[in-house]
Amino acid sequence: MRTSRSFVFLAAMAASAAFAAKPVLRVNTDEITDVDVKLAQRAVASQMQGMQTNEAALLRQTVDQLIGRTLILQAAREAKVTVDPKEVAASIEKQRQQMGGAEAFAKALAQAGLTEQDLARMEQDRMMVQKFVEAELFSKAGASDQEIRAYYDGHPDEFKHEQQVKLRMILIQLPQGGDQAAQDAAKARAETARKRVLAGEDFAKVANETSDHPNKASGGELGGWVREAALPEFESAIKGVKVGEVTEVLKNQYGFFVFKVEDRRPPGMMSYDEVKENLTTYVKNRKLDESIRLVILARRPKANIEALDPAIKAALEPPAATPSAAAEPPPASSTKQVPAAQPSPAAKPPADAPKKP
Repeated sequence: MRTSRSFVFLAAMAASAAFAAKPVLRVNTDEITDVDVKLAQRAVASQMQGMQTNEAALLRQTVDQLIGRTLILQAAREAKVTVDPKEVAASIEKQRQQMGGAEAFAKALAQAGLTEQDLARMEQDRMMVQKFVEAELFSKAGASDQEIRAYYDGHPDEFKHEQQVKLRMILIQLPQGGDQAAQDAAKARAETARKRVLAGEDFAKVANETSDHPNKASGGELGGWVREAALPEFESAIKGVKVGEVTEVLKNQYGFFVFKVEDRRPPGMMSYDEVKENLTTYVKNRKLDESIRLVILARRPKANIEALDPAIKAALEPPAATPSAAAEPPPASSTKQVPAAQPSPAAKPPADAPKKP
């Protein structure tokens, strides 16, 4: 299951003006406030980046998600799911530290129109939903070898790849706010590491001893095959390097890099064994999403859903049948992000670029 988004919400809302929470929607006995809507709307907008939409469609999607999440929460209560208050307190403390301490945390809460009690309630609800989904639904969302293979065989275009390389990397990170002397020192470290490799030392050993990137523990591996084009800043430099050789020292905003080309392969199709693990996760998540959707579909017709605000009432009305409505995304009734209509990242190779330092 995915981790809490509360910290992300708080960080996003920190730049907004404070406002008082008021109920705008009631789902059976649960009230949803305008603060809940604002926070959820930011998350939905992030999910819908790159999709053609408008404010009305965004609010409709948000309200639909909030109703679905509330219905799942109510199912969790009926199933007698409980959450240890210590777990909630630990999560909030973690968020406090992520925000930079008590003062920044309190400021973000105030600007978001929340109290710490509000956040504790949100965290408890999130954990309750997560436990319910894991206990009641996830165990039933299995995926057999036959299903995984059938998906692979039935979607060949999803597993095609461009020209790819296997790389190892050494990163010498640039110090924040460093002067020219600090930059020169970082570059000198990268040059020294490269010279050690050229002199015959094992690249993985040198990466482990010199790199500032967490992947130094694995000898600088970038996690399997990556597209050459996934490293646009360095693509031309890497293309000119033969298998087994290293690049010159390269620089971007994060620091100085040295790459070793471990292997290279032309465009083609990923093998079943290569994608099976990630594809299994993807198929299970699709089945889990469907299980959640069915729970919501079963409960929603019986629910008493009351809009307490004109904008929310309008969002509950069916969209007008206009040409633009055809491009509107379908309602998201899941309590978690649903897989995109395009091939899921879970069914594809590892990330195509080094993580930020």
